[in-house]
Amino acid sequence: MTTTAHTIRTIGILGAGQLGLMLSDSLSDLGAQVHMLEPNENSPGAARTNFVTSGSFDDEETLRQFFSKCDRVTYEFEHIPTSALRRVLGDPAHRDKLWPSLTVLENSQNRIAEKKALAAAGAPVARWKEIQNHASLVAEKSDWLKQGKAAILKTATGGYDGKGQWRLSTETDWNATLENLLNKQSLFPLVLEEKCDLEMEISVLVGRHPTLGTFFFPATENIHIGGVLDTTLHPPRLNYETCLEAQKIASQIAERWDVFGLLCVEFFVVGSGQNASLLVNEVAPRPHNSGHITRRSMSRSQFDILAQILLDLPFVSHQIAPELTWAMWNTLGDLWMGELSPEHIHWPEGLLAHSAVCEAILYGKKEARTGRKMGHVIITSPKPEQAQKTIEHLRSSFRTLKRGSQA
Repeated sequence: MTTTAHTIRTIGILGAGQLGLMLSDSLSDLGAQVHMLEPNENSPGAARTNFVTSGSFDDEETLRQFFSKCDRVTYEFEHIPTSALRRVLGDPAHRDKLWPSLTVLENSQNRIAEKKALAAAGAPVARWKEIQNHASLVAEKSDWLKQGKAAILKTATGGYDGKGQWRLSTETDWNATLENLLNKQSLFPLVLEEKCDLEMEISVLVGRHPTLGTFFFPATENIHIGGVLDTTLHPPRLNYETCLEAQKIASQIAERWDVFGLLCVEFFVVGSGQNASLLVNEVAPRPHNSGHITRRSMSRSQFDILAQILLDLPFVSHQIAPELTWAMWNTLGDLWMGELSPEHIHWPEGLLAHSAVCEAILYGKKEARTGRKMGHVIITSPKPEQAQKTIEHLRSSFRTLKRGSQA
């Protein structure tokens, strides 16, 4: 539902991490007023803009005041408590301000709700079961081992970047996990999902407005290390028909869920060539880490498109230099581990001058931690294999950075 009584001018963002910061830049470029609500005083948004209100997502009065300042509100991550938010959205003055909606947000927060909603939208997913308690998990053990099926056990809430997961292939895996969860009923219910033999993982970003239409970004290939996104490639090393099918499924989910804003749909690709098929892994109703590649590979990035949707402005984007391979390297805190102070969080000498590097952004986080997203690098290359070699060269340059800091 659009706001027709007045022009949309002021956008609120719940969260002021790197996604909120980059979205605020795109909104400001279009002349919008931006407000961000963030409990962390050291967030990237708080460090680099004047748009941030410090406050808790659980504080109903803070949320009411925040929504009162905004014509429309979005969010930069899914793990937002919804009790106070639901009460605020019960006010007729704020009911239609949250894009994507509270229902979409809650679907993405809980793997059980998400899988049920995906099934209702007709999206293909891997075989899974809801596990209510420890006894139910014990009962599943013999069947899965007898069938020779490997499984992944996942928490229903709170898990991301590979966290909250247990891989179950052997009886030893099952026994260790059952023992680990014996007195942890608070972690239940869990999702028990069949482990697929993956060819690759891809994602598709869909932008949707109730009257201005739908926009698809091209599919990208995502390479994970330890459950965390390491590299995104465009175009993916996948046949064109499967990429089109991924766009079709993503569009179907966005339409059935009434998504107004941006939706990222992550897929498992099972099988190769013309035999490839797709299973939806999970969704994110916001800008996505893999979508950073659009900041250079497209004429309008994921942040630009979302900004235009939120402001009721027509949106379109085109590929830039489609004959090239584009790659986005997700740089984690592991690369800087051992550095002692904020001034040491910088790029190694030569990285910015490398001929393949189109963009290198540090998010302004003051402390490097294992698995923490500190920044990203976007490069171009004639072929994906060359792009990956370039990234490995850039990765190795961090060893020189650390040696230099210890000299």
